[in-house]
Parts: sequence; C-alpha cells; structure tokens
Amino acid sequence: MIVLILITIFTIYFQYFFAASFGLWNTVPNLFLPLIFYYSITRENVTGFVLAFFLGIIIDLNQPSSFGISSLLFLIIAFFLGKLKALLARQLIGLGFILVIIMNLFYFLLSSAIFLVFNTGNTLAIGKILILSLYNSAYSFVIILLLYLADHLKLSFTQK
Repeated sequence: MIVLILITIFTIYFQYFFAASFGLWNTVPNLFLPLIFYYSITRENVTGFVLAFFLGIIIDLNQPSSFGISSLLFLIIAFFLGKLKALLARQLIGLGFILVIIMNLFYFLLSSAIFLVFNTGNTLAIGKILILSLYNSAYSFVIILLLYLADHLKLSFTQK
C-alpha cells in the first residue's frame, strides 16, 4: 500500500508539473489512466475504485465547469476492468494491448463530448481525439510496464 501511495503522489506531481510538455495540440496527456488500469487489473476491486475516485477528483478540482466527470469516467473504467478481470482471469493479459487502447478511446471520446456540452466551442476534432488516444495509449504501455517491473522487483527483494 505504501508503494501505491508513493507512486500515486509521484504521478500527481508529474501530471501537474511536467506532463504539459509532452502534450499534443496544447493538450495535457492523462497519466492517471495507466495507474487506474494497472491497479484495477492487478489488485482487488476496492483499490481500483478508490484510486479511480481519488485521481478523478484531483482532475475535477482543476476543471470546475465539468466537476465530477473525470471521477465518473475513471470509476466506470475501473468497474469494467474489475468485471473483465473476474470473467477472463489470466487471459486478460493477452488482451491488455487492446484494452489500453479501448480505455483511452473511451475516456477521451466521452470527456470531449461532455466538454463540448459544458464548454461550447472548446472541443477537439474527432481525428485529433483519435490521435491523442493512440498517443496516450503508447505511453500508457510504458507506464504499465514500469509499474509491472516495480511490482516484481519489490517481490524479488522481499523473498531474500
């Protein structure tokens, strides 16, 4: 649990101070999605839900016009990943690549549609949303791989 808290604090710090320099078309990539994905798949459902809600609230505090939307979308993602984990068990790892892309598409398409409703005229074109989803998916894979390696390195240190 301490590792999860430290990783979450580091990700929040990196999201708000450095992620904007990695964005495309004046957007900020979402570094919280890979955390929610990884912990919803590898831990019990409660961990994924709590993390999704907490990280969603952090994003929503910076976007008061659509407050609660990120939390809702993150909770939906954590819920469906938890259900898929229960249904597919070990086969879920093979579907991980596709699930990360679907998760990013779901988040960016729905958040853009909701942003269009609350803030007329400030939304991105569908092509840019698709490219941003694939871009976000690419570094989501890297973050998920780093989380996986950190978990397994931690296990190897505790076995000695």
